[in-house]
Amino acid sequence: MKRLFACLLMGCLLVPAWGAEPAITLEEFLQKLEKAEPWTREKVEALLGVKLSEREGGEGGRGGHSARGQFVFAKGLIVEEIELEVEGGTGETNMLILSLDEKSDCFRGRAGKLYPGGYQEMVSSNGDDGYIKEMPWGEWVFTFGHRRQYCLEEISIMTNAFIKEYGD
Repeated sequence: MKRLFACLLMGCLLVPAWGAEPAITLEEFLQKLEKAEPWTREKVEALLGVKLSEREGGEGGRGGHSARGQFVFAKGLIVEEIELEVEGGTGETNMLILSLDEKSDCFRGRAGKLYPGGYQEMVSSNGDDGYIKEMPWGEWVFTFGHRRQYCLEEISIMTNAFIKEYGD
């Protein structure tokens, strides 16, 4: 019994808790994220298990909350930065952006399979490609950039409030 206890103890010491990968897939994570609408700071923090910064000012009265680190939310999905932008006057959410770490899986083609009927468009001045799917609450924007050879680099939620105010 002592040997078993010692072996279990050593095993626990050798396998760090942060190394454990979540059991959910990218698709399941996106569905959970979508169901959290409207994306308030409190809901985003609770869903992601991350403490966001206090509100920081931004241009045009917009401000935001953010967190930086390495956050693993689904199999192969490693996020290095979370940004929640809110409207200055109302505090209403404009967008939620998850920037993926270069160690994330590629996820090429997965957005179109999960959210068919979207369209592709250049989404940055760097020439990054995006897959955009219009939703009742706004748009999903999946950015595939040059930095990772057209692998998924960013997952964004753009709310109707933002699109109405700042869209084309």
